[in-house]
Amino acid sequence: MYVLQASEAGNVDVRHFALYAFSGRTGALRWSRKNENIQAQPTDASAMIPQHNYKLDVHALNSRHPGEYECRQFRESILGVMPHHWDRREDTFLQLAHFRKHKRKELKKTQGKNVVNNVHKPIEHNPLGKDDTNRISKVIGKAADLAGSAKGKKSLHTVYIPTITNYTQVWWVPNVVVAHEKEGIEAIHLASGRTLCKLHLTEGGLHADINGDGVLDHVQVVGGNGAEQTVVSGSMEVLKPCWAVATSGVPVREQLFNVSICHYNHLNLFHHGDFSRSFGRSFDPSGLEVATPVLLERDDGHKHRRGSHGDIIFLTSRGEVTSYTPGLLGHDAMWRWQLSTGATWSNLPSPSGMMENVVVPTLKTFSLRAYDPKQVIIAGGDQEAVVISPDGSLLTSIDLPAPPTHALILEDFSGDGLTDVILVTSGGVYGFVQTRQPGALFFSTLVGFLIVVIGVIFVSLHLNSSNGGKPRSNGQR
Repeated sequence: MYVLQASEAGNVDVRHFALYAFSGRTGALRWSRKNENIQAQPTDASAMIPQHNYKLDVHALNSRHPGEYECRQFRESILGVMPHHWDRREDTFLQLAHFRKHKRKELKKTQGKNVVNNVHKPIEHNPLGKDDTNRISKVIGKAADLAGSAKGKKSLHTVYIPTITNYTQVWWVPNVVVAHEKEGIEAIHLASGRTLCKLHLTEGGLHADINGDGVLDHVQVVGGNGAEQTVVSGSMEVLKPCWAVATSGVPVREQLFNVSICHYNHLNLFHHGDFSRSFGRSFDPSGLEVATPVLLERDDGHKHRRGSHGDIIFLTSRGEVTSYTPGLLGHDAMWRWQLSTGATWSNLPSPSGMMENVVVPTLKTFSLRAYDPKQVIIAGGDQEAVVISPDGSLLTSIDLPAPPTHALILEDFSGDGLTDVILVTSGGVYGFVQTRQPGALFFSTLVGFLIVVIGVIFVSLHLNSSNGGKPRSNGQR
């Protein structure tokens, strides 16, 4: 068992973290990753990632550390640790996962041809951390395999308990720890502490497979303050305020949709754009802020990977919560609902130009109880937080005693199986406990019982009336 701890390297630089792995049983240090002097990658997708380019030059090949793979070799495993977003230091977290290499399909053999094509050659099944280029290690590995197979034949009834080693291959045993950082994600081998792969992602927005096609997508949205500085991924187009743009692929291959998230025209007479906004009330994007969008998984009758395919939820500082769902064939987006709530906030600078106690909004998805696959939405502002159902209905609201300085934490700290809310402010920490309401359960049971009784009475009366209407037989001819 390992205990992982990440410590920040400095007060300002949030790119470099030190990792420590301890044994959960003894507390002994297994390995440590000190701060590396890694140069910041440019945010432009065309020049930021040598790992993602299919044509690599000599400099790009030499920039990868020994034993480090390209992340596209673990494309399914990468999608399994999504979604990813990073806005501030508190968004950095560690996640255990099991990484497996992508299996390529074998070519169909054609009679009379014996051509070796290395491009479509199936990938070798090599355990992580094993160097097959060393002859000595290969001989030792073969001897260990022979000894293991002979031992397995002698003791067929021994119980196999998998442990985390360099050769962990069981899919339900984690073999890597994934660090979600400012510049993307980094997969670290759990047994040795070496970097398995790094995936540099554009800062800001939501990274997830939103349409379930197996390709990583990126959703960007911006308010009125940062619209002039934000550029759409894969293009030189400046992102307009109160608009959301989704792109597909790393690097970007195509644009999926471009929609508005403010003041949707409920009459559906015009497209939700500049004309619909001018047709209604006046729209002033100055001072408008937006939260990072989230993905709400929704069952559409098809089987999808966990954390992929669902509705994209947006939140503005005016309390507008908007839901879009991917269109047919994964392109475009269809508007589902929009709700005006009290989850508003404002981070206007003071007259002196300084911003003190910045309000951090919250937009998350969570389950109301443990092991419940159904998720709901929570949106929080400076004075109120609301819980919304997947269809856009307001479930409940929470009055916040003070503006939050961190995003709301959703954990079960009471131990009753229900998700609770933790509020962190500049003056203290508050906890809101979710409680059961037995009265609602009793009322529902009583209503159901009354419905059954009414049904039985109705059926009995119908039978009696049908029997009473038949003519009696006197027995005479």
